[in-house]
Amino acid sequence: MKASWRPRLGVALLTLTIGAFAVLTGSSLLRISAIERDMRIEATQNMLWVISRAQVAALELSTASIVREQGKIDQSALKRHHNVFLSRLAVLGDGPQRRRMEDLGFASVLDELHGNLAEIDRLIANFDPENAQGLRDLLQPYSSSLDRASNKAMIAEWDALGSKLDSSRDQLWHLVVSMVGIALAGAALCVHLLLATREANRRMRLLGKEKAFSELLIASSGEAIIAVDRDRRCTVWNEAAERLFDVPARKTIGLPLSEISGFFQIDRIGQAIGTSFGGQPATLLDQPFFRQGDDDPSYVDLRFFSLREGARIIGSILLISDVTEQRAAQRQIADHRNHLEQLVRARTEELDAALNRERATAELYRNFGAMISHQFRTPLAIVDSALQRLMRRSRRLTPAEVVERSERARQAIARMTGLIESTLDAARLDAGQMEIRTTTCDFAQIAADVCARQREQTPERPLRLDLPEEGPALAFCDPVHAENILVNLLSNAVKYSPPDTAVDLTVTAEDNQVRCAVGNAGRIDCATEREAIFERYFRGSNAEGRPGIGIGLYMSRTLARMQGGDVLLDAGDNSRITFTLVLPRAQDEEEAHPSSRLQETA
Repeated sequence: MKASWRPRLGVALLTLTIGAFAVLTGSSLLRISAIERDMRIEATQNMLWVISRAQVAALELSTASIVREQGKIDQSALKRHHNVFLSRLAVLGDGPQRRRMEDLGFASVLDELHGNLAEIDRLIANFDPENAQGLRDLLQPYSSSLDRASNKAMIAEWDALGSKLDSSRDQLWHLVVSMVGIALAGAALCVHLLLATREANRRMRLLGKEKAFSELLIASSGEAIIAVDRDRRCTVWNEAAERLFDVPARKTIGLPLSEISGFFQIDRIGQAIGTSFGGQPATLLDQPFFRQGDDDPSYVDLRFFSLREGARIIGSILLISDVTEQRAAQRQIADHRNHLEQLVRARTEELDAALNRERATAELYRNFGAMISHQFRTPLAIVDSALQRLMRRSRRLTPAEVVERSERARQAIARMTGLIESTLDAARLDAGQMEIRTTTCDFAQIAADVCARQREQTPERPLRLDLPEEGPALAFCDPVHAENILVNLLSNAVKYSPPDTAVDLTVTAEDNQVRCAVGNAGRIDCATEREAIFERYFRGSNAEGRPGIGIGLYMSRTLARMQGGDVLLDAGDNSRITFTLVLPRAQDEEEAHPSSRLQETA
């Protein structure tokens, strides 16, 4: 009865433990999946950026109307701001953004603005001082409504994020409890396995002893069984021994073992037989044995037991097992273990390399944070200083001085806004949210427009523009991004080159490429800086004291490659440095983008 219920109890306990292990593991996986779903970023969580960009576009259009009214920009620049405003409005009123605005209660604002688009288009097309004020009156309510919408969107996103964090924290606690249960179940399985192994070893020893006695009665045993008397003459030679030594039993009975096979002339075997005659068992493991006609040895295990008749020892019995395959398997296991050790070492090296990369990344972001703090603090300090002087000397300042100090504050604010926009553009680029809309456009016109604006900003700097004589340079690209790339390269050339030196911009169309080379009298002496100049947040040794965060060239090259082109550096000549924008060349002139046609300029 005792032997019958113990196995059943052990099986039942093992089954329950395995079931608990499986249930806890499945529950943990489900909770991990739930946490992963909760932590996903929905498309509407980008709403704050969309609203802010739309608001900025509206403010820029309103500001452009003021500047246009003052005659500081031409009609094409005003139309560009208008086009940007329309694109931001289209994004805000489309798909999930539209539904989000409806949830926030600002759908009527969008509908009202859409109803005013025709009037806005008319005011811009027929722009004059009277229309400028009407345009600003139409845009002012829209900007205020977007300000309130952005506040509500930010509050809604923070509330949703807080709910997700609370839910994730509860899920994590449940997961911890499940993991503790899994650990306990695993410990129970390990204990059961150890007990089962111990019981199995005990039973194997008992079975080994029983087998040693039973093989005396079973002549067809798989082991070679040989029995000798006190004179070491063979008395038992079974079929397994015949196969092993290739000697029939009829030729062995009565003969000394040394005359049957030279294998028994080995001293260790003779000593082990003598030990069994003394009443003690003996064992020889992995004893090499050469079969007749074989060059490679086989391996056998030998066990020696006393053969008794009552209390008297009358001989010895030898149990010989062929362990050649087991030895080969052990070698394979050893080779596999060595291979696993090599894999572990390789994996350890990979983990060390990954750790070093992680440390380098952390150091990069620490440096980036320090640089951002410095770059933002400078324009804020300028604004603060200008405002303090206006407050202290407001009654003694002339209108011209007030305008001058206000202009300095606005320039500092514009600088800080540019830094923020550059950082947001880099984040959008990393997140894959930057759209490329390629079309056929005249890159020569883009270059001419960019140079004209640069001359207005820095009239003191000579700027030489060389366009192809054979006609338009048609490129297949996104005109907005191509213009941004060229603006960045040209502004860098002006910013980092010595004063009063000329900046050259050359546009060429050859084979299947349109190339725009921007050269200046700057220099890069360090080979390390040449290799890292296109990396994100990298700033060279000549950037000290100049505004920027080191992502302009990184974004320029990335945007160019997204359009099938590239940005190349030529710094071989120590007296000049040239950045070349390469874009795919378009073949059909009739499909050129209307806004990119080359116009006659003064």
